[in-house]
Parts: sequence; structure tokens; C-alpha cells
Amino acid sequence: MGIVSRIERRFAFGSTGATDDKWYHPGGFFYGGGGGVKTKSGSHVSELNAMQLSVVWCCIKTLAEDSASLPLHLYRRLPNGGKEKATDHPLYMLMHDQPNPEMTSMQFRETFAAHLLSWGNGYAEKEYGKGWIGRTQVIALWPIGPHRVTPFRDERRQLFYRITMPAGRQNVILPRRQILHAPGLSYDGIIGYSPIAAARESIGLGMSLEEYGELYFGNGTHPGGIVEHPNKLGPDGHKNLRESLAETYSGLGKAHRLMLLEDGMKFQKIGIPNDEAQFLESRKFQNVDIGSRIYRLPPQMYGEYDKASTYASAEQFSIDYMTRTLRSWLVRLEQAYNMALLTEDERKEYYFEHNLEGLLRGDSAARADFYQKLFGIGGITPNIIAELENWNPIGPEGDKRFVPLNMIPLEEAGRPQETTPKDNKNRSLYRSRLQSAYLRVVTEAVGRVTRKEAQRVNYLLKNNGNVDEFYRELPEYIRKQTISAFSSYIEAITGMESELNGSEYDEFKAEIDRFAEVFSRSFAGNYIKTSTELLQPDTEWTERDAASIAVSAIKDLESAYIEHLETLTGRG
Repeated sequence: MGIVSRIERRFAFGSTGATDDKWYHPGGFFYGGGGGVKTKSGSHVSELNAMQLSVVWCCIKTLAEDSASLPLHLYRRLPNGGKEKATDHPLYMLMHDQPNPEMTSMQFRETFAAHLLSWGNGYAEKEYGKGWIGRTQVIALWPIGPHRVTPFRDERRQLFYRITMPAGRQNVILPRRQILHAPGLSYDGIIGYSPIAAARESIGLGMSLEEYGELYFGNGTHPGGIVEHPNKLGPDGHKNLRESLAETYSGLGKAHRLMLLEDGMKFQKIGIPNDEAQFLESRKFQNVDIGSRIYRLPPQMYGEYDKASTYASAEQFSIDYMTRTLRSWLVRLEQAYNMALLTEDERKEYYFEHNLEGLLRGDSAARADFYQKLFGIGGITPNIIAELENWNPIGPEGDKRFVPLNMIPLEEAGRPQETTPKDNKNRSLYRSRLQSAYLRVVTEAVGRVTRKEAQRVNYLLKNNGNVDEFYRELPEYIRKQTISAFSSYIEAITGMESELNGSEYDEFKAEIDRFAEVFSRSFAGNYIKTSTELLQPDTEWTERDAASIAVSAIKDLESAYIEHLETLTGRG
């Protein structure tokens, strides 16, 4: 555990209390007690008791839950501008699954976001230990209540955090390196403003209106009507008249009966006076004032449904919430994670990002049209679509990208074009387009190899590791990363070069797979041979250029397979 967590270690089961920190628990001084600053309306407001006001609770709960429930991934930047999930990095599981032994990812991130939304600052202690490839790294994150943290600078202007401990415990001072800190809107870029403190008067008015309503309905005397008798009645007369009216006219089923009065009696109906009923409208106004002006939530998200007049406008409000409200908090959290959890060198390659795709999806017809258009230009693969729809992938076949083969460059427009590449000129143009279409796929596959090689070789060189052993294990990794891309390109070439129908083409499928396997292993051997020739024992390894390797690989693959195909079909 971290330093603060060790000091606050839970007692054994059955002992008194869970922790000594009772003043932070519901029911304590700061939670609905006498704490907080007194506002002009008479209410005491603090970051904790403000959440007793339903609209404040709803706003903080909505934003904290939504941000914590979104998938949070650690991505690796690709050389071609793309990205991939860095599931092999230890921080991926730390933030995606379990930040510490006692909390799930959602529990931790929800708590952290709630602190940020109420106090304007989220704090967590970083626990270090031995991890990935034997180096010291963050192995756990422990949230700290913001009301206990005071940032300050020492005489050398270095940033530290003083943690106020319960009575009888010595305060703890932690350096910036050991703290994950996400500030909100700030005057100095270090300490965030507390939204509750900044809007204390508005929240205090809302709490006062709520208290007024409680007293009005709980203690006030508010008869629905008055029966006036012209004469003076004795005790028995009062009792008889009250019982007679209650028996005849009281109750929901008797509400609209015709009332018959005797002896000159008169009935006068009484409603809530306007000055007393006005607080209902005032409460609705305060809800909007807090929910929309402070937390910038659409009204229907905290219960003011009359503000969203139609279903269409409510849907648009939801989209506006994602893009203008929730996203700003997500970016704030992502950048705090990047700065506090990743080293300077790691930030050049890795970054945290929430996945908003699920929340931004429209109806099924709109999604289908969106996917179809991107699929038609090679922008997405079947497996990417399956991931966005939360379906299982279909395997390596689903990683292929497809592009229309009837498209031509702008400079070729207006010239006669053959539908089938019969002559050598069009055959060459056709192959060129295939190469361009599959270059990105092969570059991504090779890039995964070059990055793994650079990271591992540099680590082994610095620590006197066995580089030869690494290169003996590398061929199988290269084969797994490249065989799908090579096989996909071979199938495209087969469809161009052969004039086979469906049944005849199926006979070639096994041969295609065998050829891709052989070529992948040959490619791996050539790759390792070149790398070992470039390797210098006392020199830092520079990552090889994946794009240039991919270009050569595509040309070699095409040349080898065309020759192989012509031999099989008897045209060679």
C-alpha cells in the first residue's frame, strides 16, 4: 500500500470502526453537520453537505458515473498516424481493470471524478513497486479526500502535498512524483476552484428553499376550506358539525358531492397563497441555476423534463451533453493521467483516451450507413465494426481492408479504361493500386515488430542481456504479426491474375495459406539477418523504418506469388 494507505490501514474485522477517519464518513461533522460556510440565505454550505441538495447530488453523480463507466484505454501511436491498444503495458490493466487491490476501475475513477467535480481537485497517491521488465513503476493508485490535501511549494519552488491525518496522527508530506492530481478550473494552474465554494450562494438558496418546503408542509396548518356558521356553537355543536361534514364530504370518492348547508352556513375554499406557492417556481429556477449554469448539464438530465419539449430536442441535448459537457472533463482526466502516470519518453508513444463511440451512436440505420461508407473506402475493417458494436471479432479475416477497384486517379479521368486488366499497361496500373491499398496494412504489421525490437534490444543492451536469445524467439512473433496482411494481399493478387470461378478459387485457398506461411517465415529470416548485421553492441538501437520495409515486402511478395501462380496454372 501507499504511505497514506498504510497509516490508515483498516483494523481487523470485529474491532471498533473501519478507520480512524470518522470525520470523513456520512453522519460526521462535515457531512450535513455544522460545517461549511454560512450563506446570505442562512444555510451552511460545504462540499459534502451540498450533496444533500438533490440537484447537486444528481449533477455530480451523473458526470462521475458517466466518465467512470466509459472504457479507458492506453493507446500506442503508430508510425503511420494510427493507434492500437497497448494491452502489453502494465498501466493498461491498472487503469482499465483494477487501480488497487480494493477498488475496481469504475470505483476508483468514479471517486476521483466526484472529488474533482465537488472540490475542484482530484488526488490519488501513486504506489511504486517492481513491475514491467523489472523496473520500478506505478503498481497501485489510492484516492485521497481533497479536503485533506494542501499543495505547497518549498524554498526551492518544488511542489509538495501535505496530507492532513486524523487527530493523533502526524501529517504526511508527499512529493509531486507520488501524487496523481487533476485540477479543475484554476487561478494558478495548480489548485482548482471548488465549484461548490464558487456557487455557494446559489446552492445555499436552494437548500434554504428546500428547508422552507419541509417546514411549510411538515409544520404548517393548511385547511382546504372553511365552513362559516352565523351563530355561536357550543362544544357539542362543533363536534357534531365536524363529524357530519367529514362523514359526508371527506375522502377522494366524495370530493365532488353536492354540499348542502343549513342554518345560514357558508363554505369558502382556501388555496395556497401566491407568496407561499412561489417557492415552487423558485426551486425549479434554482435547479436550472445549479444544474445548467454551474455543471452545464441539459435540464432533463437532472429531472427538469419540461425544458426538453420534444423527443428530438431531448436527443440533441444528449449529444450536446457528450460533446460540450462530458468531453471537457474527460480531456482533463486523460491529460492528468498522461502527465502523472507516463514518463516523458513514454508520452511520445503512449496516451490514455476514453472511448466515446458507444455513447455517440445514433439509431441502427444511421450506424449502418456510417459503417458502409467508411468500409467502402477502406477506412474500417469488419473487426473494427464488430468492436464498435460490442460484438466478437470474426478472426484474422476480419482485419482486411477493402477498396473499390474501379476507381482511378484524377489525371486518368476521361481516358478510355478497360474493365478487366488484359494488357500489360492496365495490369501494371492495377497492381500499383493494390500496392497502395495494402501498404498501410503491411506497414502497421511491420511497425509492431520494429517497435517491439527497439524496446527490447535497447533494454537488453543497457542491462547486459542476451540479445541473441531475443532474436531466436523473434521469428514466431514476426510470423504472427505479418501472415494475415500477407495472406490478404495474396488473395487480392489471385483475384486479379486468375480467371477462376468460385469453386475453382476455393481450391487455391489452401495453397494461398501455405504460401503466406512460407513467405512470412522467409521474411522473418531476412528481417533478423539484416537487424543482426546492423546491431552494434555499445550503440543504442535505432528503430528500423517500418514503411520502407513494408514497401520492399509487398514488392517481393507480389513477384514471388505471381511466379508461383503462373507455375500452378501452367502459364509459366
